[in-house]
This record gives sequence, structure tokens and C-alpha cells, in this order.
Amino acid sequence: MKNIVIALFSTLLLFACQRGEVNNYTQYLNHNDTVKYVGKQECRVCHAEIYDSYMQTGMGQSFHFATKEHSALTTSEMPLIHDSIKNLSYQPFWKNDSLYLKEFRIKGRDTTHLLIKKVNYKIGSGQHTNSHLFEINGYVHQMPYTYYTQSAIADLPPGFEKGNNTRFSREIGLECMSCHNAYPNHVEGSLNKYNSIPSGIDCERCHGPGEVHVKQKLAGHIIDTSKYIDYTIVNPAKLPLDLQFDVCQRCHLQGTAVLAEGKTFTDFKPGMPLTEVMDVYLPKHKDSESFIMASHVDRLKESACFKTAEMTCVSCHNPHKSVTTLSATYFDNKCMQCHEVCKEEQTQNCTSCHMPKSSSTDIMHVAITDHKIGIHNDVKAEKGAFLGLIAINNAKPTNLSKAKAYLKHFESFEANPNYLDSAFYFLQKTSPYFTVYVQYFYLKQDDKGLINFVMNNEVDSTKYSNSSLAMAYSRVGEVFARNKMSSTAEKYFNKATVRMPFVIDYKIKQGAFLLKQKQLSASKIVFSDALTLNPTFKEIHLNLGYISLLEHNFEKADLYLKQALALDPDYVLAYENLVLLAQMQNKIEQAKVYLNKILEIAPAHKAKEILQKL
Repeated sequence: MKNIVIALFSTLLLFACQRGEVNNYTQYLNHNDTVKYVGKQECRVCHAEIYDSYMQTGMGQSFHFATKEHSALTTSEMPLIHDSIKNLSYQPFWKNDSLYLKEFRIKGRDTTHLLIKKVNYKIGSGQHTNSHLFEINGYVHQMPYTYYTQSAIADLPPGFEKGNNTRFSREIGLECMSCHNAYPNHVEGSLNKYNSIPSGIDCERCHGPGEVHVKQKLAGHIIDTSKYIDYTIVNPAKLPLDLQFDVCQRCHLQGTAVLAEGKTFTDFKPGMPLTEVMDVYLPKHKDSESFIMASHVDRLKESACFKTAEMTCVSCHNPHKSVTTLSATYFDNKCMQCHEVCKEEQTQNCTSCHMPKSSSTDIMHVAITDHKIGIHNDVKAEKGAFLGLIAINNAKPTNLSKAKAYLKHFESFEANPNYLDSAFYFLQKTSPYFTVYVQYFYLKQDDKGLINFVMNNEVDSTKYSNSSLAMAYSRVGEVFARNKMSSTAEKYFNKATVRMPFVIDYKIKQGAFLLKQKQLSASKIVFSDALTLNPTFKEIHLNLGYISLLEHNFEKADLYLKQALALDPDYVLAYENLVLLAQMQNKIEQAKVYLNKILEIAPAHKAKEILQKL
């Protein structure tokens, strides 16, 4: 294969030098898996003016270190926010050029909880929001604080509101990172661990990996792109309209993304059909005009302008120019290229009527341009009957893809049992698919169905990704353990951690199982390994504390359990173990203090009965 690629390179070089029929070749060389990404600084060497302009765009500023130069908080009043449901407050502050977030709780005049974490990255260009991430040993998590720049207010991040504040535990995996940033160097066998993370969506996200292009230009092989297509790099403007559209909708069409078999979120390259990598589903309701933040593609496809003309995103947008630098008439002129006559006397700012700003259903405190071009009114129709999850980028998704979409939507967005019924309907139309059937039975809480399926179906591990197979194995382990099938459960827990050795959740479940089986030494090894990888999980400290307690190492048990509480002040399990620790040392008054703490958090807890007996 390598010889074939070399021969192909040589042929193209000959064409380039002779100005021959270069455009007869239709395969982009940078689609080959061996071609590497070189980084945006390499692009700047030859394209400085375009680079400098692009870096002022929202995409160019989408992700960066959380320093004063790149944070919208620099010019803010650093607002404090309060989560009234969890009774936790959050205050950002600067220490020199580093940003920190303080989580605290006050009772009377006393600070009863204080946790300070450094903010490593800001995510979001600042045109709408800045959210905040922290990193530890390569693991990246979101923090519970977002600054909404349009309103100049701070609040919990999208998805953290209404009692869903996950505080510092939300993992930032490849699905998130691959749209908000250039492709990172992701650690194989993890969900959210990275060797390195670039700063901002770069040139190669729209043009593809640049290694071949750079090498050929440095070697003096120049193509007259006014006459021919340079197949060493993708120029989206030279792509067919549907593939142009796919470049943009890779990220400007967000919903329930279902990967094609064997694909990852970093496999898409400009010039490829997006359907080769993923289907993206959105829930559709009759007469609904609501939309989410990144629904530009979905809304544009509903426009008469799109349906009746050869229109793509770049018909109106120059991705190298920030919209903040464009003249007031820029978009009006774009409209007038097709619409010479407007019935309204006011012909300035066409978008104010035909693409009005509106709120989105998924992100609060923002106003975004509705990309459904048309005649709008202020009367919003009531959302009608649910029509189903629709694959926006694929008119003919497979039944397996549809089943995966309903399961993922149930698990990630809305736990409506009807989605499970729909998933099963489509699953029945496919051959037995191990990972998806396991997901269905697990979410359905049908232990018997899952056990029967696993016991009666062989697993061809070559058909599935390590990620999906490890999740299935871990869930199978849970169900078998719950049904006292311990030896089989242990086998599946082991399989999960072998395939994805850097996923902390799988290690916690494996360690807890081993502990319940009284395999203290094995459990201790698993939890100690997890602690070394990522010490921010309260469950790790809790279980190591319990193991230390069983070993009668009371001092170490106390340290672990109190660290678990430092990470989560409302962690009842940690207080329960501290009660046990105090009782084992005959410290009855201390036990009473912990029992009262439990009752503050959970008034219906059995701690009340225990207190009465002490």
C-alpha cells in the first residue's frame, strides 16, 4: 500500500509541474490516514493575512488557556453566583494571570465548605459565553460557572441548572472537544484524558490535515489554483455543494450524534460525506419553531432560500472574517444578490425581520440568529405531537442507527420511556447487536432480559469499538453482580478495564465489586491506581477510607473520608463511614456530630434512630 501511495504522489507532482489535467484526480491526498495534522502556525507561514483575520473569528477564539488575555471575565465584575438548590456559591478570582474558581457554603457567619480549583481553559469565543474547564493529569472536566457575555451575567452552565449541578465531575470527551476546538491528542483507552490540547478551532478543521500540502509547497511543487484543484489540501469552495455543507454541519448541526461503526469523533475530514462518520438526530414536533444553539444547518434547510437555490453557508459567510468586523450592509448586500426588490420600505438590516434573534431551548441567557430565512411573527405556535427523532444529515439512516439514537437521547437528554420502546422497535429490525442490546436492557432496568441476552449470544469483539464494548462489559458486570453471579461479573469488570484502562468510572465499579467480594487487596490496588490517575473522584477516597477502616488503620481512614467530604460536602456515604469509624474507636460524641450532619443533608435518614440509641 505504501508503494502505491508513493507512486500516486509522484504522478501528482508530475502533473503539478507540467500544469496538466490535475482536475481529473478526485481523491484528496490528505484524506489518507497517514497524513498528519501540522497545526495552524504552519499555515501562517504562507497565509499570514488570512490567518490573522481568522484568529479574530468566533472559531479562532473558541478555546484557549484561561488567562486575562483570552477570558471574557477580564472586563467583567467577576460576578458571584449561587445554586439555591445545592446551597453552593461560586466566585471566580484572579491570582496574577491565572483564573481560579471558589466553591463555598456559608452557614450563619461560618464557611462550612470551601473548595478552590484552578481554571485551566476557557471554552467559548465570548460572543455568547465563556465556560470553564479544569485539567488534572490530562483529564478534563467542566466547572460549574459560565459567563454569558451578551447579558453580562454569570450563571450555572447549560445542563447544570434545575438541580442538575454536577459541580466538577462533567467529563469533556471527544464529542465536546472535537467541535469546540482543533483535534486534540487524545489518550487511547480514556474518555476525557488528553496528552495535549490545541487552542482554538484551526485551519485544518475546514481544510483537512496539512502535512502533504506543506511538504509539497516547501519542495517547490506549486499548482495554479485559478485553473486546477490542489488535491494536497481541501479548499471547501471547490467542493460539490453537499460536501461544502458537510464541512459546516459537522459542528453547526448538533443534536444526538450517532457514530458510524468503527468511527470516532475525530475521523471526519473536509471533503468526506458526513454520513460516513455520523448521523445527527434532532427531536421533531408538529408545528414547533423552537431550536437549539447549534441548529444553524437544521434551520437553514427549512428555508425557501435553501430549498430553491444552490445555497450553502459560505453563500453569506466568509469563515476567515469575524462578523464583528463586517460593515452594516454586508449581509444586506448578500440578500440583494438574489432579492432585488423588497416590498417593505425599510430595506436595511434584512436579517432583523427575516432572520431575527431568538433564545435557544438548550442555552439560557443567549440570543442567536435564527437561520430559518423567512417571514417570522412573534406568535409562537404550541409544540405539537412528537414526530420522532429525525436524522438531519441523512435521509436514509439504518435501523441500527435509529435504535442507537433513541437510546442515546434517552440517556443523555430526556429519560422518556417511549424512546426505549422506539429503540426496541428498530433493534428488532436488526441482527443481534451486542453493545446496543446491552444498553437497551440496562436502561430498561431489565436484568433478566440482559442476562438472557448475554448468555445466549456470542460476542464478536472485532465488530465493536473499545469504547462501546467496555461500557457494555462494565454494565454487564453490574447486572451480573446484582444478581449474585459473581464469577461472571468479575470477568466482565476485568474486560471493561482492560479495554479502557483510563476510564475512572469503570475502575470504581470494579473496585467496589471486589470490595464487596471481600477481596480487599485486589480492591485496594484498583482504587489506588484510580487515585493516581485522577484524585478528584469522591468515590475513590470513600472506598480507600473504608478499606483503611477494615484494616484498622483509623488515621488513614479518617484522612480519606474527610477528603471525600472536601470534594462533596453532602456526601452521606462518607459521613456514614465516619460514624462507623468513630464507633469503632468508641468516640460516641464524634459519632453524634456526624449523625447530625447526615440529618442536615437527609432528614429522613435512619441516623435519627441511631442517635436515639446512643
